[in-house]
Amino acid sequence: MRKNDFAARDEKGKVTFYVLLWKRKGITLELFDNYWKDVHGPVCARLPGQNQYWQFHLANNEGGLWPTVDGIEQNCPNEDQFNGIAELTFQTDADRQTWFKAAAILMDDEHNLFSKAIGYNTSYGNSKTYVDSIPAGDPNGDQGLLKFHVQVKKSDTASVEAFRQYMQNSFAPAVASSDAVLKFRMHLFEEVDNSRPDAAGVVHSESPEKQYQAAFEIAFSNSLEMEKFFASSEYATATKEMAKYVKGLYPFPQRTAYTFVYDGKMTLAGQRSSRVAELITKIGATNQLKEDVAFLMTGKLSAPNPQLNGKSGLGHYLQGVQHFGITVDDMAKAMEFYIDVLGGKVALLGNGFIGPVLQNNLFQKEQIEAIEKNVDPRSLGVPDLVDGSKESLDVRFISFGNTVLEVIHFRDAKLTPNAPNVFQKVPSCVGYANVPHISFHVKDDVNLNDFARILEEECQRRGLTEVVCNRVIHVKSHEERKKVALKYYANKFWNDPEYFIEGYSDSDFGDFHGWSLFYCKGPNGEQLEFNQVTRTAKQNFIRAQQEYNNAHGTNFIWPSSPFKEQAATSKSVGGTMSDLVRNLFIVGEPMNVDGFVTFFADDALYKFSNFPVVYGPKGIKEASATLVSKVKAVHHEIQAMWEVGDTVICEMQVEYIRYDGKVFKLPCCDTIRIKNGKIQEMWVYMDINPVFS
Repeated sequence: MRKNDFAARDEKGKVTFYVLLWKRKGITLELFDNYWKDVHGPVCARLPGQNQYWQFHLANNEGGLWPTVDGIEQNCPNEDQFNGIAELTFQTDADRQTWFKAAAILMDDEHNLFSKAIGYNTSYGNSKTYVDSIPAGDPNGDQGLLKFHVQVKKSDTASVEAFRQYMQNSFAPAVASSDAVLKFRMHLFEEVDNSRPDAAGVVHSESPEKQYQAAFEIAFSNSLEMEKFFASSEYATATKEMAKYVKGLYPFPQRTAYTFVYDGKMTLAGQRSSRVAELITKIGATNQLKEDVAFLMTGKLSAPNPQLNGKSGLGHYLQGVQHFGITVDDMAKAMEFYIDVLGGKVALLGNGFIGPVLQNNLFQKEQIEAIEKNVDPRSLGVPDLVDGSKESLDVRFISFGNTVLEVIHFRDAKLTPNAPNVFQKVPSCVGYANVPHISFHVKDDVNLNDFARILEEECQRRGLTEVVCNRVIHVKSHEERKKVALKYYANKFWNDPEYFIEGYSDSDFGDFHGWSLFYCKGPNGEQLEFNQVTRTAKQNFIRAQQEYNNAHGTNFIWPSSPFKEQAATSKSVGGTMSDLVRNLFIVGEPMNVDGFVTFFADDALYKFSNFPVVYGPKGIKEASATLVSKVKAVHHEIQAMWEVGDTVICEMQVEYIRYDGKVFKLPCCDTIRIKNGKIQEMWVYMDINPVFS
């Protein structure tokens, strides 16, 4: 009597795509296995629609293990010896079609490892697990049992209907009733779709005489149990009339099996590759299974949306929503509610913002509309911030850990921030547009002017003509706006060499130094913003986020600076040592020396640029005094990072911001040796002299 049967776990998969795969000539079987499971498999796992995705790596069909049945062929010729099976299940045929539409991305990779790929489809209910006593349905490697994937050709004299009735009503029930059989799963195939085009060097069609009409997966605990089955009455019953319906039975022994999607979700092998999943399992690294790590490793890897019909998207430029904005009438009440009641932390605060750059940046589209309609701009909600004689803007950015709220307030420039907003409130019922705006966080290494340009171009191509981005210089028409030079698309709160606006670019931006943005109308007229947060502004947001985490027991993380992952001598970047180094730089960027030295061992050696060697946290603090007196903040743009043994090597560009506003960007390479979670040695190779010139 069978103790456990897990067959029900496969019931969600109603239809299947079952692909026989031949390795490419000229590569070894080992290379084929490794590339398929560690490179191709994780790409396929990211495509939409899948319920389950298994890879079965097989040995050749050589005969000798399976007993002969009179009239049944069992050995296939060399050209029909395939090396693996990809089995994908779907809950609906619509899900399968979704996957097919998205799978074009796989065609470019097929020629790297396959010479032939023949795909079989099953109709609803024609893929079924009859019995399964194997505890794990999502294997990753050698399963420690005997398993065969047996391909079946129907007899030339039997109809498809008669063949299927025999396989479903006689053969399958008899085999599944044997206690010697651990697992039995069967597929009844539709005819191969030979209209599927070949990929470069990869055959996708199969002649009718070589096609299979069914396949089954059968597993045994060991060879003894397999021999018991072949000698059993159940096997005799199953094969009694086989020759009437079956022409060929071709068993392929399984070497290993890997699971990349299970129950509609990517497995660890799907997320990180089979090899990485094996290492994580062997060492018991449960932290690698946490949601934040999974998101970090996979959140930027998404499959193309088949519903876009080939239109490109811009999601890969973004790293989430940076803040939400609301215009308030009473700034004091807003601050009391969002800070004192709800516990937010102030990141940036500024009063009395004025000037033509800001006026154009925020209100250009409405100003053009006022000219076109010959109306007062104020009737469209546009204040006058040009010279400070009429209105001014107050701003508060409040961190809630995972996002930021911007509170904005337009007031009479002669009054204090406690004055009411210059425009009346609008109704707050959800049926009304109550002038909020959403800001999207653009990655630090993206040129914001270029992004504004391609955003407009992409939206125009899609017919979203209402998406219009403001410029930072005054224009009187949309035609004039379109002709503005690219360098005037985004507003940058620093003295950028790309453009200079007298009386603005040379301002002291204070805590806002490093802020940049452009305003844009959405497709329904909603107010959008796209911004970057770098330099001093970035350090203020990180500080406020850390304060929020400390105050509320949360663990929100600021998006890291992008860097290239390079191959390492012993292992690739991404371990705990690299994480420690990245955190070291984050803490040190606002010149937080007290926090910086906590990363070092008591007897650590530290050599910074042209300065002499010092030892321990105390020596580092004393040696940093000169730099701290000159530099307000520092920004690390990591370009590459390696881990070699106990050492991290980091290549980067380091930006130093002095108190006088001058900015220096210097090349740097650090070597950092770590022992017991603390830095034992740190050598900083760079020329710091320009900062002190």
